[in-house]
Amino acid sequence: MDYPVFDYYPRGTPLLRSDRIDDAMDEALSGGASAGAALDAMEDAQVDQLRDDDAFAQEMREAYATAGVNLVSPTMGSLNPALTYAEGVRRDLARWQARIDALDWMQKVTSPEAARAVVDDGHVGIVLNVQNGGAATAGDVSEVDVLHNAGVQIVQLTYNSRNLVGTGCTERTDSGLSYHGVDVVERLQERGMVVDLSHCGTQTTLDAIAIAEKPVAVTHAFSQSLAAHDRGKSDEELDALADVDGYYGVVAVPFFLDPGNPDAEFDLFFDNIEYAVDRIGIDRVGIGTDWGSWTPEIPEPLRSGLEESFSGMGFRAEHGVEVGVGYGPMSSYEDWQVIPEGLEERGFSPEEQRKLLGENVLKFWERAR
Repeated sequence: MDYPVFDYYPRGTPLLRSDRIDDAMDEALSGGASAGAALDAMEDAQVDQLRDDDAFAQEMREAYATAGVNLVSPTMGSLNPALTYAEGVRRDLARWQARIDALDWMQKVTSPEAARAVVDDGHVGIVLNVQNGGAATAGDVSEVDVLHNAGVQIVQLTYNSRNLVGTGCTERTDSGLSYHGVDVVERLQERGMVVDLSHCGTQTTLDAIAIAEKPVAVTHAFSQSLAAHDRGKSDEELDALADVDGYYGVVAVPFFLDPGNPDAEFDLFFDNIEYAVDRIGIDRVGIGTDWGSWTPEIPEPLRSGLEESFSGMGFRAEHGVEVGVGYGPMSSYEDWQVIPEGLEERGFSPEEQRKLLGENVLKFWERAR
């Protein structure tokens, strides 16, 4: 693509398999490692192969090109239960730096201007994110500076459960943003980082919008008016987001868009885009597929273990998380091109498609800095 195409993509890289990567998984599992630890072993093996196998690195480049995505926001962290959340974030930051160092076509992006330059050069830009800011900073607001210095640009305040910053969307009650959470929001915005409210509870979301001095984001969610699921956002939250000229990305997760149904209709994804455009305007909506942690690319030996990991992260049985499923015509990340095709079929003009696919998020990022 010769224009920005952005996705909030927690995995970050297409999950290409090789003998080396599968051997790393098998060795970890045979040694009694958890599914999360085995997945980490696969990621370490991938980094090594990107360093010394030019053909594998080219295969990775071609996978991004096939998907058509040139700006990716991966989540820093690990599903290894032996690590604290903060430890997992630090290890993954090092792993991503190793990828970027190994590949001349992959670049860390720390500003919207840099993002545009990467796209113009025909490269892949990496916008680092953290999905549980309260756990990553562990009660110390100065840890925001550590994340910023490592290149993290997007910080979600909470994941599903309550942390020291605020309350997540699947918690039993929502007490809103804490005083420490107010400090974290202020520090994030002082550093020009994006405050992300995707997994936050309703009151925490509204509190953060109210105290923030710059626009904030919901990078990957969907409308509760179309799907009654804890991970969704209410009209009240969407309206508040629009009032501060924020940004809203729509997920492509079947069992969220049709609660508990892994075989949900793909049209629901575009229904959510249209709903958001009608509610908050064409200039504030984009794509955040949330792809990669639950999809068919995940090896079968890891799936049940990763489902258990998600249960430990605040997803209860009624939330319907299932690992190993695709969504409609998408069974791998390389199928991403069905999204712009679907936007065209829904009648969005070429200019509107460019906004939804990437221009909106970059203009929001400019407003939020």
